[in-house]
Parts: sequence; C-alpha cells; structure tokens
Amino acid sequence: MSLDRTGELRNWEVLRTLLVDNDRFVFSTHLQPDADGVGSELALARFLTSIGKTVHILNPSPLRVNLEFLPNNGEIQVYDTAQHAKLIVESDVFIAFDIGHYDRLMDIGADLQSIDITKVSIDHHPGDKSQFDVQYDFPTASSTGVLIYDLINFMDEEANSRTEIAIPIYSAMMSDTGNFRFNNTDPETLLAAANLVAAGVKPYELYVYLYEDLNTPGRLQVIQKLLSELKYECEGRLAWSIIDFDDIGPLGAVPDDMNSLSDFIRSIKGVEVGISITKMSGSKVDVSFRSKGKIPINSVAQSFGGGGHAFAAGCHVDGTLEEAAAAIVKETIIAINKWDENA
Repeated sequence: MSLDRTGELRNWEVLRTLLVDNDRFVFSTHLQPDADGVGSELALARFLTSIGKTVHILNPSPLRVNLEFLPNNGEIQVYDTAQHAKLIVESDVFIAFDIGHYDRLMDIGADLQSIDITKVSIDHHPGDKSQFDVQYDFPTASSTGVLIYDLINFMDEEANSRTEIAIPIYSAMMSDTGNFRFNNTDPETLLAAANLVAAGVKPYELYVYLYEDLNTPGRLQVIQKLLSELKYECEGRLAWSIIDFDDIGPLGAVPDDMNSLSDFIRSIKGVEVGISITKMSGSKVDVSFRSKGKIPINSVAQSFGGGGHAFAAGCHVDGTLEEAAAAIVKETIIAINKWDENA
C-alpha cells in the first residue's frame, strides 16, 4: 500500500494478484494517445514481460511522430477488429491506461463489451469507468505514469531502475506535468523523477523528443494559420482559433502538426483560457481547452459530450467549424463569467 499526496490510500494488492496469477494481457490507451498513456502501458508491459508474461499493446490510433522513439519495433499495434479480436478472446486481462472515458477506446472498447475478459482501468482522469471490473482511478495523481511507477515499485523495488522501464515512465510524467511546470507537479512526482534520473534517464534528450521536435516546417504553417485566425473575448482572457486542415494540408502540414495548439494559445500573455477548434477531412470538429489554472473548463467540454481535467479538456462537435466555434465560445464565456461571480 502507498499514500498519494492527499493522503489517499492506494492498495495495489488486487491488481498485483491479477498480474501475478494471469499470463496473457492486452493493454490499450485512448484515441490519439499521448506520452502519459503510451509511456504507462509500455512500462508495465516491459515489466510484465520481464517476469514471463505475454502482453499485446493495441491502441485505437497510431502514435504521434514525437512519440515514435518510445516503443521498440512491434511493441505497439493499431487495433483492428478482424486481426485482433480473437487475440483478446484468448487473453486473461485487459488493462486501459489514462483513457478518461470508456468511449475513447473506440473500436476496441466496443468489441470488449461482448468479450468475457477481466477489464481494468488505471487512470488519473475522472470519467465513466462503469464498464470495468477493477478500477484504479486516482484523480489526485499527477499522471497515470506516476501510478505505474508506484505499482511497479510495489511489485519490485528494483524494476523502475531499469532503463527500458524508467524512460517511458519519466516521459509519461513529463508530458502530463508540462515538463514539471504545472501545479500538479507534486513531491511524489518529483521524487519519482529524481529516482528515474538516478537510474540513467537523460531529461534533455526526452524533452527534445517530446517538445522541440514538434516544430516541423508543416507545424509552422499550422501556427501561422492559427495566428491569422486568433480571436479574443473577455478582455483578452479567452483566446481561440479555428483551423481547417484542408486549408493547410496542401502547404505541407500533416495531421500530427495539429496537436497541442491550445497549449500554444494558452501561453499568450494575459490569456487565461485557450481553445483550439480544428477539423480534419471527414471528421467531427475537434475542440481542445487549456486553462492557466484558475478557471475550470472541463464542465464546458462535458456539456458537449467530452471531458478531461479541470484545466485541460476536450470534446468533439458535429457541424461546421463556424457553428462549433460559436457554440463553444458562447459556453466558455458563460463559464468564465460564472467563475468571476463566485471568485
């Protein structure tokens, strides 16, 4: 057992028993996986493989370019019903990492509904997890990565010092704390990070992979378009922008270049809430919210069927970019005004 930063007890015994007593596992994380989900599933998969277990990682969508350094060849596959459904049936335990909401598992989540397999959630997001048999959800944790660090430490105090486990866990924690800048960067996370660095993790190398290599020429085309469409509300405290990928794809941008735009908007001086409203060809409008830490915005995402953390959330909306923007901005202004009234 261990205590998190709020004193909440984490009892890993039930999960430890599941991991020890079973042999075949399937892991997955959410659509458009980030470093927290990918790093968490890789670290636990490598630990279980080292003690003789079989683990298949089947994710709903491909990795972003800046995460391709994390897996070895063949460690992660994109889920395909025809190819992988039988594999799940023949496995003992399914574990979802960092998903926030069950629907974010997409096709693999739908197929699991009719498969008799023990389902486990390990997460630090609030959200609907009623479909799982075992839930290890701790919203006060900085990241799912720090939960995996704690779990592996509970099972084997030496395992986290192995480089192949330390690197994905450190990447997971780095990602969800904004390179250890956000207010969720607590003593537990910093102590874990210190131990991982002592084990051989090189922080700057991982920082380059996760953050600096994002700025491709195509990404700069996206940023240029974002700035040209940038609008402000609430006396500059809310900033938002819309981008249609069809406008910038011909200029050399790729889908990966559309990630983390709301983080960029939030970084503008005076902006407290940043929103990116984007659309890929044939897809729903994707909305990403980021707050600097005062005004919660996950309630706005939830009102459109999405979710997330208080200060980092998202949703998908039907309709045109303009229709989605009008609805999203209206609800966000209401949320900001309500927060002002109660502050």
